[in-house]
Amino acid sequence: MPLKPNNPSIKVTYADHRVPKVSRLLLTATMFALYPALSSAAFASTTKNSEVSKSAHTKRVVKLKEIKKKYEKILVGERNIASAMSVIGPDQIKHSSSAESIYSLLKQTPSVNEYQQNIGPGTPVLTVRGVRMSQLAQTLDGIPMTDLLSGGQGAYLSNNIGTVISNGQISGIHVYPGVAPPDRGGFATVGGTVSYNTKTPPEKRYADIFTKVGSFSTDTYGFDASSGKIPGTDGLRVYTRLSQTQTNGYIQNTPARYTDFLFTAIKPYDYGLSKVTGTVIYNTAHGYLISAPNAVAQLDKYGIFYNYPLSEASTLQKNQYLTAIIGDSTYINSHLVIGAKAFYIHKHSYLAGYLDPNLINESYPYQVNFNNPYSGYGALPPTAAAPGVIPHTYNPVAVFGSYPAGEAAQINITGNTTIGIAPKINIFIPHNDITVGALVAQETAGPGGGNYFYGTLAMPQLYGYNSYGNPASPTNSKQQRTVYSGYVSDKINLFNNRLHIEPGVTLTGVSTSNYVPVNQYGTPANSYTLSNYDKEVLPYLGLSYDITHKVIAYASYGKGARFAPVADYVLGPSGSTTLAPGAETVNAYEAGLRYVGKHLYLNFDGFLQNMHGMFSFYTNYLTGYSQYANVGEEQMKGLELAGKYEINPEWAISGHVSYTDAQYMNSFSANVTPFEGQYGYVFAGDPLASVPNWLAGLRLGYHNHNFHAALMESYTGPQVTTYDLPPTESNPLLQDATTPNPGVKLAPYFLTNLQASYKVPIHQDHLSSVTVSLNIDNLLDSHYYLHYYQAYKEYAFAAVGNPYAEAYPGMPRFIEVGLSGRFS
Repeated sequence: MPLKPNNPSIKVTYADHRVPKVSRLLLTATMFALYPALSSAAFASTTKNSEVSKSAHTKRVVKLKEIKKKYEKILVGERNIASAMSVIGPDQIKHSSSAESIYSLLKQTPSVNEYQQNIGPGTPVLTVRGVRMSQLAQTLDGIPMTDLLSGGQGAYLSNNIGTVISNGQISGIHVYPGVAPPDRGGFATVGGTVSYNTKTPPEKRYADIFTKVGSFSTDTYGFDASSGKIPGTDGLRVYTRLSQTQTNGYIQNTPARYTDFLFTAIKPYDYGLSKVTGTVIYNTAHGYLISAPNAVAQLDKYGIFYNYPLSEASTLQKNQYLTAIIGDSTYINSHLVIGAKAFYIHKHSYLAGYLDPNLINESYPYQVNFNNPYSGYGALPPTAAAPGVIPHTYNPVAVFGSYPAGEAAQINITGNTTIGIAPKINIFIPHNDITVGALVAQETAGPGGGNYFYGTLAMPQLYGYNSYGNPASPTNSKQQRTVYSGYVSDKINLFNNRLHIEPGVTLTGVSTSNYVPVNQYGTPANSYTLSNYDKEVLPYLGLSYDITHKVIAYASYGKGARFAPVADYVLGPSGSTTLAPGAETVNAYEAGLRYVGKHLYLNFDGFLQNMHGMFSFYTNYLTGYSQYANVGEEQMKGLELAGKYEINPEWAISGHVSYTDAQYMNSFSANVTPFEGQYGYVFAGDPLASVPNWLAGLRLGYHNHNFHAALMESYTGPQVTTYDLPPTESNPLLQDATTPNPGVKLAPYFLTNLQASYKVPIHQDHLSSVTVSLNIDNLLDSHYYLHYYQAYKEYAFAAVGNPYAEAYPGMPRFIEVGLSGRFS
C-alpha cells in the first residue's frame, strides 16, 4: 500500500459549524489594574532624579548603552554562544499566514518536526532532535510556559486547541536544542528550550485595523494600538492587541474559533536605566479535533480530508488561557543590574466527546475515537456511594436501551493554576559576565470540574447522578507541584576576548503530591497522598574560541532533567508500583563551527544526547495493575547545518539541513509516539517513531522599500511508523502493544510556501498607509500524510478484528489575502 496518497480530484465539502463567540475581554480592567504599579516608579524616584545634573544624566545614558550592549550579549549571544541556537525574527512571524501557529513556525529551524491537524494552533505535535514537546522547556519572557504538572501543554487530551500565546502576540523566538546555558534553559527539559518573547510597546503612537480572508472559510480580523510615550507619565507606554480567527478547518467537520487578547506596558525610570513591565494575555479557543486518525480505507473511499459528521463522532474542546506577568529591572551601577518577574497562569479546559453507539459496537471495524465512557470503562451500572466509588444513580440501559447507547457521550472539565517568581541578577566585572537567577513556582490542579456521562451531549451535569471516573483523576484529586530552582552562570572572556568559557550549574528541587480521596483498590478504601521530593544538580560547561574575527569554534556539555507527570503518582492493586517515579535525565554533548561575516552566517554542529531513566508506563485495564518506572534509555545523535546570506540590500537567502538518528537503547514499556496517545513496548535498537532522519528548509526573500516577498521550501524525510502487536502474544506486556515498525515508513514530502505584501502610503485623515498581503501555503497543493500507523479496534479492553491503517492528512493549498490600515 503506498503511503503517499495520490488524490488528484478530491472533492471536499466543509461544514459551516461555528462555535459561540467569546465576549469576555479584560482590556479596561487590565489598564486600570496595571497603571498604578507602572506609574509608581516615576514618583518613587522624583527626589533622586531632581538632584542629578545634566552632565550626570549624559554619563548615565552612555553607561546604559554599555550595559545594554553587554546584557543583550548575555540574552542573545548569537556570535559566540557555545551551543547551537536559532532565531525566528519579527518579520518571519509578521508575514506568516493564519494557518500557522507558534509551533509550526519552529520548522524554519534545524532538527524541528511539527504538524497540526487544523488551521492555527490546533493539536500541535512537536519534536526537536527527536525529543517531544512534553520533554522540552518553553519560556515566555523568561518565565516557564510549560505545564509544571505534566510537561508540554498539559495532560493528554487537554489544552490541545489554542495556546498560552499566539503568533500575533510574539516578537521573536529563540530555539536552543539540547541543553542550553542555565540562564536560557527554562525548567524541566531533556532536549531543548523554546523561548518566546511577547511584543513590547513601541515608542511610536499608532493604531492598526486588519483583516484576512482565506481558504476553508478562514477569516481573521482585529486591531492593535500603541500609545507611544504618554504625556505626563514620564515615559509610560502601552500596547494592546485583539484578534479573532475562525475556520471550518481543512479536515471536514473540524471548525474552530480563536480569540486572542494582549495588553502590555512598560514604564522606564531612572532616566531609562531601569523599567517596570506588565503583561496580560487572555486567549480562548473553541474547536473540534480528531483524537484518533481515520482509517485509510475511508480516506481512499471518501477523500483524504474526510471526517465523520459531528452527529456521529465529535471531540470538542473549549479552552481558556489567562497569563499575567509583572516585572522590574533595576540598574544599580555599571556592574550590577537586578530584576524579578512575578507571574500567574490559569488554564481551563472543557472536553465534550461523543461516538454514535453503532460505531462503538464490536461489529464496526474501525476505532473512531476513545472519547466515550463505554470505550474506557465498559458497562457502568448504577452505583451507590461507597468507599473508593464515584456514585451515580443514572441507569444507561433504562434511559437509552443499552450500555453503549447510554455511555456514548462524556464531558470532562479541568483546570490548573500556576503562580511564581523569577528573580535575576546580572553582574558585569572585567572578563566576566555573571548571571544568578532563581525560580520558585507552584502549579495546582483540582479538585474541581467534573466528569459526566450520558447518551447524548445534551446532558445534566450532576455529581451523584451521572458522574463517573477514577477517583485519582484531576477532577477528584488534588495535584500539586512546587519548584525551587536556582542557577549561576559565568561568561569568562580571555585572551583579548577570543576565548569564552561559560561554566554554570542549576540546582532544582521539586516537591510533587497527588492527594486521592479514596483508594479504589484498597481495603478499606482510605484516602492517600503519593508524593516525593526530587532534586537534581545540572551542570553546564561551554567553550568557544574565535579562531579568526569571523570563525568561532565551540563545544558544550550539559545535563538536563524532566520530572514525572503527576498523573503517574497513583496506586494500583496488589503488585502495582507504590513509589512515585523519579526524574528522567539527559547528558548532552555538542560541538560546532560558526562563521559570522558582514553578509554571511553559517553554523555547523554535531550533537549526542544520551537520555536515562525515561518514564516507563504499563497498565492492564482489565485488572487495574499499573507499573511506573524510570528504566528507559534513548539516544539522539546527528548533524546540523544552517546559514543565511545577504546577496544585496534587497535579496537574502537562508536555509538549514539536519540529520537525526534517534533510537531506543533498551527494551521497555513506553509512550511510543510524540502525540502520546499510543502506549506500547519498544525494543533495544528500535528507531523512534515519527522522527524523520532528514529535515531541510530553504527561504529566498526579497525586500525593497514597501514590497516584501518570500518563497520557502521545506523537506520532511521518511519517518518510521508504528503497528500493534497481536492480542495473542504470550507476554501480557506485548499483547496489543504499539511498537515501532521500521519496515514501513511514512513517505517524505516537500512543501512550498509563498508570501508577499505591499504597503501603500496614504497620509490622509490620520490614515498613514494601507498594506495588502498574500499568503499561499502548500503552493503546489501536495497531498501527503503527517502521521500513519497500523492498529486494531479496541472493544471491551481488548483488540478485536483485523489490523488496519490509520492516518492524518496534511493541509492542502491554503490561500489567504489580507488588508490592514495604519492610523497615526
